[in-house]
Amino acid sequence: MDISVLGKDSIKLKGKNVTFVVNPTKGMPKIAADAVIILDGASDLDLERVTESRITIEGPGGYEIGGAKIYGTQTPVGTLYKISLDNVSILLGPAADVEKEGFNVCQVAIVNTSNNFNESYVTAMEPKIVVLCGDKKVESAKALGAEKTSLVSKISVTKDKLPEKMEIVVLG
Repeated sequence: MDISVLGKDSIKLKGKNVTFVVNPTKGMPKIAADAVIILDGASDLDLERVTESRITIEGPGGYEIGGAKIYGTQTPVGTLYKISLDNVSILLGPAADVEKEGFNVCQVAIVNTSNNFNESYVTAMEPKIVVLCGDKKVESAKALGAEKTSLVSKISVTKDKLPEKMEIVVLG
């Protein structure tokens, strides 16, 4: 599975059988994807930047697209999505305390840092990889203990190559 940056607040999740675009915005190039995921508080959205999309996922609920399962639950600061993609458990959305079972542990946490960032919530999930995006991504990486940060445009993740200790990745 690949996680890559498409624009200021836009990312792409590409699995073996399905591709998602998160928060497509006017500044990104047109791209084909199976589905669009909208995070709360997203601005400058442009759904026409995504072609071939079968569904737009926005808010709580359960979905299955191309073998990937997606569950959304409401938190005090927005919708948090749990995604199972290529046998990797991903949480996508704001860093907020969640009472719902299954939304407190993951292998990869993709956190939008534009709103309130709660580093204790992120560390409590014990993810193997934390992917930070949004306005406060560099400050959030430092809050999580990253000594130095470098922006990357893409990260590839496979279940059998997850790191032993938490790794922090800043998309930019």
